Amino acid sequence: MKIFLITVVFILLISCKKEKIDSSFFQDSLYSEILKYQKKNPIPKDNLYKLFIYEIAFSHPKDTLLTITVSSIGVESKNSFGIYKNRVLKPSYLIDSQNLSKRFVNNYIKDNIESYIFEGEPPNIDLIYPVYKYKVQRNKLILIDSAR
Repeated sequence: MKIFLITVVFILLISCKKEKIDSSFFQDSLYSEILKYQKKNPIPKDNLYKLFIYEIAFSHPKDTLLTITVSSIGVESKNSFGIYKNRVLKPSYLIDSQNLSKRFVNNYIKDNIESYIFEGEPPNIDLIYPVYKYKVQRNKLILIDSAR
């Protein structure tokens, strides 16, 4: 029984360490909010939805805000970074034209964005995903609203 418990604890420690390594491009607070959103709002796997991608956007209208949603037509902004993904995180991209995300992003990447840029007439899709809006206070994200 002791050997079994030690083995289970060891496996849990290894998996926690692996998860930390996988989230190396985002700070933990942002990474966990993205994963929560993705878990509650999965993208269909049908080929019709191949350009659906999670969108993380920082803006500064008055306070610094963060929004998380799904773009149904791929990457829409030239001021974007991505594609962020790993074994847990689904394809996501980041919009930040004012460098507001520096406290939350460890690694800005620009990989494979071209494959998510939509060209042509967008398909008529009736799926509407919620937009989660957060207020940024220092290194914390405070959920303000969730709207469809």
